[in-house]
Amino acid sequence: MSSSASGPGAGSSPDPRDAHAAPASAVPGPSDSTADGPASGSTRSERTSSDGASAEAPSAPASAAADDAATPDAGQAPVPQLTRKQASRINAPIRGMVISMLVLILLLLPFLWLQPKPDAQPYRAHVDVSEEARFAGDQAPFTPAAPALGDGWSANYARWEAQSQDGVPLWNVGFLSPGYHLVDMAQTARSNPTWLAQRTQLIPPTDERTVNGITWQIHHRDASGKQDEFTAWVGELKDSTVVLSGQAPNAEFEHVARAVSGQ
Repeated sequence: MSSSASGPGAGSSPDPRDAHAAPASAVPGPSDSTADGPASGSTRSERTSSDGASAEAPSAPASAAADDAATPDAGQAPVPQLTRKQASRINAPIRGMVISMLVLILLLLPFLWLQPKPDAQPYRAHVDVSEEARFAGDQAPFTPAAPALGDGWSANYARWEAQSQDGVPLWNVGFLSPGYHLVDMAQTARSNPTWLAQRTQLIPPTDERTVNGITWQIHHRDASGKQDEFTAWVGELKDSTVVLSGQAPNAEFEHVARAVSGQ
């Protein structure tokens, strides 16, 4: 009896009910699913939100770049935009000015066309030196020179100056050569060093030439800087001193000196 009582407790096989009971503990019950449900749902929502944030993160720089493109730089001034009316008002004074200038030019053209054309050659007065010399001879203490220079020569002026600017009475004639060079002749019986210095422009003698027995002192200066070319021939006649001056060539000076010396 004692062996039958202890057999089942020590050496018998496990109770089939225990085998059925053990899997029941492994199957999650309502309480377990309920307890794990909110936690798992929370995990999924967090994963979804993190995925959404990671998906939306690149859009932030794009929107910032768009804002930067739409907003002008702080250092650049905005370009003004003019309407058609504004542009028309701005251009109106310019158009009026152009029209006024055209009208003015049209009014001036007839006057310009009617103006006489200037002569290609200088004016020649053709003064009668011989006649003027006769009148001057009544007042001059010497014989006024009236040289005959030949064809192509003329006189622009011939006058007796009893009270000249130099304070010396003189006979003054301006001869115009065929090449349109002026040779001024001044003749006086009261020559002095001051008068000669003014007539020769303080130029010392640079040469000497004898023409028809009369010795002529030549004073010449070349053009340089602000000074023009200048030449003066000074000759002593029997009763007076003659000064020829101007910017003519030496050949023309000699031609006048020969005519004066031959009288």
